[in-house]
Amino acid sequence: MNEQAIIKEQELNDGYVLQIFQDTWAESPRSWDNLGTMAIFHKRYNFGDEVNFSAEEFNNWADMEDYIKTKIKAVVCLPIYMYDHSGITINTTGFACPWDSGQIGFIYVTDYKMKENYGDNYSEHQIDRARKVLESEIKTMDQYITGEVYGFHLLKDGEVLDSCCGFYGEDPSKNGIYEHIPTELIPEQL
Repeated sequence: MNEQAIIKEQELNDGYVLQIFQDTWAESPRSWDNLGTMAIFHKRYNFGDEVNFSAEEFNNWADMEDYIKTKIKAVVCLPIYMYDHSGITINTTGFACPWDSGQIGFIYVTDYKMKENYGDNYSEHQIDRARKVLESEIKTMDQYITGEVYGFHLLKDGEVLDSCCGFYGEDPSKNGIYEHIPTELIPEQL
């Protein structure tokens, strides 16, 4: 049995039990094949991708954004903000607290990567789709750094019949856990 603490236990049909636990061994989503490049510049945290420039090369975020758009040829470039107070969280829209939050970098997709994924003549619709993908990459990274990655055990009579980890987000109906459970075992009220 996994030594990780069970955070949720659900009774399923036919005497099966679903145990959900926090996956403390999850891999960073930046190790996946991502559309965007995440350039993070923070003194204490380094969870972005490797890039060939540093924050010291620029006077401000606007200069860095201009460099990313013109020299690196980013088609979409979104700011990354972090709130750091008893834990960290990130997003692309910013936080209300001016003392414990601020910009820490950018996530962007280059013209080359757009052509690689959408073809040489990508459309405005595809650019908008890429923007949504970048926002999703930040949301997934936020789930990783805030510990919202889960695993499950499927039990019958106390015996583990199935187990899997690496589900991002806490809702098992949306993060993929229920897709690993036979449909007939999931009660209708779940």
